[in-house]
Order: sequence, then structure tokens, then C-alpha cells
Amino acid sequence: MALNGHHPWIRFTDRSSALEPNPPERSGGCAVVDLDGDARPEILCTTVGGPNRLYRASGTRWRDCASPALADPAAHTVGVSVADADGDGRMDVYLLSTGADRLLLNRGDDVFEDAFGGRPQRNLGAGQSAAWLDTLSDGRLSACVSNLGTPTRLYFNDGSGAWPDRAAHYGLQRVTDGRGLVCVDALGEGGTDLFLANESGPNLFFRALAGRYVECAGELGLADPEARTRCVAVADALGDGRAAFVLGSDDGPHRLMVWDARARRYVDRADAEFAAPSRIRSIAVADFDNDGVEEVLMINLGQPNRMFKILDKAQLLECHIPELELPDGHGVGLGVGDLNGDGFLDLLVAHGEDAAQPRVLLFGRPNGQHWLRVQPLTAAGAPALGARVTVTVDTPAGPRNRTRWIDSGGGSCQQEPIAHFGLGAAQRARDVRVQFTTGEIHYLRELGAGQVARTQARG
Repeated sequence: MALNGHHPWIRFTDRSSALEPNPPERSGGCAVVDLDGDARPEILCTTVGGPNRLYRASGTRWRDCASPALADPAAHTVGVSVADADGDGRMDVYLLSTGADRLLLNRGDDVFEDAFGGRPQRNLGAGQSAAWLDTLSDGRLSACVSNLGTPTRLYFNDGSGAWPDRAAHYGLQRVTDGRGLVCVDALGEGGTDLFLANESGPNLFFRALAGRYVECAGELGLADPEARTRCVAVADALGDGRAAFVLGSDDGPHRLMVWDARARRYVDRADAEFAAPSRIRSIAVADFDNDGVEEVLMINLGQPNRMFKILDKAQLLECHIPELELPDGHGVGLGVGDLNGDGFLDLLVAHGEDAAQPRVLLFGRPNGQHWLRVQPLTAAGAPALGARVTVTVDTPAGPRNRTRWIDSGGGSCQQEPIAHFGLGAAQRARDVRVQFTTGEIHYLRELGAGQVARTQARG
């Protein structure tokens, strides 16, 4: 739709020349992550048939500083997911591969150790997506991995360092072509639910229930068996704090699935423009222009990328994104975060599914709108993946709530582990509510705009 015939412009500045090196490569996934613990983000990009890259800021340049364990040029690495897997406060790295996957534990000083090594349970299937799941709501994260044509794995964090596969025990062992995972408390019941986007069959939704998972996508309206769902993201589409699912289907209709309280199920609110089929590869939901309204960014293969604002009552409005359309890009991966610390979101688009291409680095253009960023931390000081952050902002129409979820990974990519809120003209947030996956809740009051507010879970 167009609002009075008007489509907003969201502009970026191309900084691809700052990437060193940036040759044509067959890129896979990417993650915005702080691996060295200096509170500044890096960009980790995977490569099929070449070295993975870890771009770290050096002045105005972004230089590859991947250690040999991370670079691993002999591997065909298709995706990445990051978390503090062992609870030491440092972010560890799960690398999806066409061969054996690796779980690289971060020992500090750019030293990484493969937790799987030669263990028999390591994933040898064609890994498609990985996400971090707080299975027991105790703060320990387990790695859920979906594969192409082989059973889903759940590398359970029992504290021993053995990482046994417990997918069957928890009811998650399904054979799918799972291209995307989302781990959030979607039903508001206190546990971390799991959505699996399936490209070759119905989607799956696993409800967290008494230490097990029960699959119920059909009864919730999320199965969509005719679609080839390629990617998924979550959004607060109605402003009610309930997770809506944005589903991208490969050459099929895209969906905006929002919760219908009366019907007690999800319904599709996508209009014809949003649903129009495309060769979609990645989705991100974020407020790129800081006006207080989230946008959905669709990265396509060999077609222009697209962006839509989610307005009140889940109405959708397409945006002009001239620097980001990239119609000839073989788009695969997408990393989003504030890379230069100016409070506006930047992004890296990783190309190369069908042909080798350079990566594209785009910085958001400041426009005078205000912002607030909230980072929940674990007791060990690492990003608290899966946490739910709600901000209340006073507007001329009255108080307005907006909710974000800290990304736990789930496709071939992972966005920055910070809840980013555009405030528009507002210069403060009245209240911030942070709920960790353990159920612990923190409140922050009267936060001024233009800051990163951090809150740490109790030990």
C-alpha cells in the first residue's frame, strides 16, 4: 500500500570499499558479534570454498582478522550462529558446513577450540540453520541445528562439555529442510518456543511444555504446507508485545502471521504487494530510520531487495531503498547492527549463492531522529540471547509500547544482540522492561535518548 500515494525513502551510504579484503566470493551467512570483548561489533562472514572473514574496525577500514580456526578455508561453511555456549562470558561460534559442523569455543585472544573435535555426535548432515535454545529456562543455551534431509539435532548443554544430542528426548528430532529457526516465547507461557521454517514441507512450531516440546503448527495456523518457507523473523506487528512471524517463501507468497486473540491462532495480514513472490534468501526486522516504526527487509537472489514499514494494525507500506535494491546481487546473508556507533543501523549483504560476488557494506544515514538501545546481559556478562525487551514511549497519541527480542540465530545469519528502538521525536523512554529466558525481569526508568543501556542478570 501507499500512504496518500507516498512511499518513504530510507537511505544508506555505500562503504563496501572499506572492507579489506573484499574479493568476489561465494558468501554464505554472517553474524554481527563482539568476539574479542571490547564492546565494539565485528562482522563474521562465512564462505563456501574459501576462507571465512572476521571484519574488525580499524580506523575507517574494516579489516579481516580471522584466526586460522575461524578462517578454515578448506571447509565449505554456509552459515553461522553465535552465543556464550559455555557460560564464560565470551561469545562462541557454531559454523554450519556441507561437511562436519564445528562448535568453536572462544578461549580469548582470538584462540578457538572445536568442542566437537572427533566426537561421534557432531553434525555431518547438510546443516541449514542453527539457533540457541534455553531448553529448561535455566539460562543454559543448547544448539538446535536443522539439516537438509537428516534429523534435527539438539546439542544439549548439560554443563559437562560433552554436548550430547538430545533432540529425540525433547521431541525435536524431525527430518526437514529447515531453512530458518526462531527461538522466542511466542505464546507467552514462560518457556522458549521454537519455530522451524521448512522449505520442503509444512512449517513446524514446537511449544515449550513441561520440559518437552509439542509440535502444534497446524492448530496455530503456521504450517503453510504449500509454501516453500525459506526464512523467518519476528516482529511486534500489532504493538501488543506478541511475536508475529514474518515468513519469506522461495518464489511463493510471503506472509505476515499475527496472533488473532479471538480465533486463538495466527492469521496472515500480508497484502498483495508484500506477498508478491520473489527468490528471497534472508529477512531482517528493524527500525532503520529511527522513526519508531519497524521495517521488514527482504534480501532476494537476482532481484531487487525490498523493504516495508509495519504500520499500526499491521498495515504495510513499501519504502524506497535505492542503495539497497542491488538487483544483480546473488543475495544470501544479511547482518544488521550499529557498526559505527552513531545510533543508526548499518548492514552487510553477503552475496554468492549462484556466483562469486563481493560483499556490500551499507551504513545508515543519520536523519535527526532519536534512538535508544538496550542490551540485556547474562550473569557472566555475555549477551542474553532470547531476552524480551519492551519500551514505553510517550507520544502525542498517548503511551506506546514496542517490543524486541534478542536474536538467538536461526537462519544462516544472526543480527546484533541488542534491542534497538527508534524514538522518532521523543527524547526519552518512560519505562523499559527486560525479561530474560529464565523468567527474571528487570525494569529501567526514565532513560534518555542516545544511549546504550545495559542490564545484567543476577548470578
